Amino acid sequence: MKLFFTGPEFVLNGVSRPEIPFLVDGDMEMVSAPNQYLRYIATVKGRTRSERTWETYGNHLYEFFAFLEDNDLKWDTVSKSQVAAWRDAMLERNCARSTTNQRLRCVHAFYEWAMKYGITHAVPFSTEDIWVSKPQGFLAHVDASGGRFEANELTVQTHKPMPQYLLMDQAIRFLEAMTPHRLKLMGYLALLTGMRREEVVGLDYRVVPNPSGYNSDKQLPMILDATKTPTKGNKTRTVMLPYDLAVALWDYFSRDWIKLNVIYKRKHGRETTRLFLSMAGEELSIRYLNNAFAKVSAKTGINCHPHLLRHTFGTYELLRMMHKKGEKLALLWVMDRMGHSSITTTEKYIHAVDLIQHDDVDGYQADVCEALRRGN
Repeated sequence: MKLFFTGPEFVLNGVSRPEIPFLVDGDMEMVSAPNQYLRYIATVKGRTRSERTWETYGNHLYEFFAFLEDNDLKWDTVSKSQVAAWRDAMLERNCARSTTNQRLRCVHAFYEWAMKYGITHAVPFSTEDIWVSKPQGFLAHVDASGGRFEANELTVQTHKPMPQYLLMDQAIRFLEAMTPHRLKLMGYLALLTGMRREEVVGLDYRVVPNPSGYNSDKQLPMILDATKTPTKGNKTRTVMLPYDLAVALWDYFSRDWIKLNVIYKRKHGRETTRLFLSMAGEELSIRYLNNAFAKVSAKTGINCHPHLLRHTFGTYELLRMMHKKGEKLALLWVMDRMGHSSITTTEKYIHAVDLIQHDDVDGYQADVCEALRRGN
């Protein structure tokens, strides 16, 4: 079993559809059912618009169908006990329990889809009602679930880890080691705004504000318009740009992007609205960003991925706003800035902020912006 991704030459319903995952078996034959599902995830389902999400679905189904192929099992006749054997095999390979559960849920969703569309007549999963004790957050009174939800009975118990983050001096040293300049700017965007990697890579120059005429002591709102820039769940939201970051982005757009866009237009016969382009005039991918961070991690000894900078922003920004506005308003502020769909997700950062020296927080944005200016 192998996992591949479509290129720009793959056209579906008259539209180019690159980066859609697909599976082929040991005889290099396409595996029909999971590939239909992956096309559905990428082109139909409204909540899975990110290429990163497609890749995750592809990897999860690849793991499952590779297990089936290795054990000569048919996907539409596999039993619950055989799926449990796959789960146990993952745990024996020291897969994280959270990863194991994500794969189980993904495969369960595939079977539910196949059942819905008449591709199979059996689902080797079942659910059970469980009750959990939830932390009493300040919006607990609006939770009607009573701590009750349906869980896949094959999943294993996990604990919810505290968000990981870098100390600010580590984050700055990491960003200062990044090259080229566009990569450094992408890192500063993640650290100073909490943007997700797909939002950074796919940032549209049309949403970047011109800092001319703005007060240099103020932050500039940047509206991530979901019709222009990819956002999770296709939800438009606003992030706040420190003035120095807005200036750096505008300088890059005015100086570098114009030249790179000429190269892109020469190759593709049209202009692009993507802000970040390679020196060859190509749009960048999430894979490029992940690989670039891995190289800088190896060079600096600071293990960092793009999402870790987002967590670092969430942790420091929550503590900064708690000093100014108190916990409740700070949670709402950070929830809005990071695009969380639930306040429960934001509340996880409360435990992380207890580990930071509070006197390091108030000026963290100024420290990062000073490093940004040094690198320009």
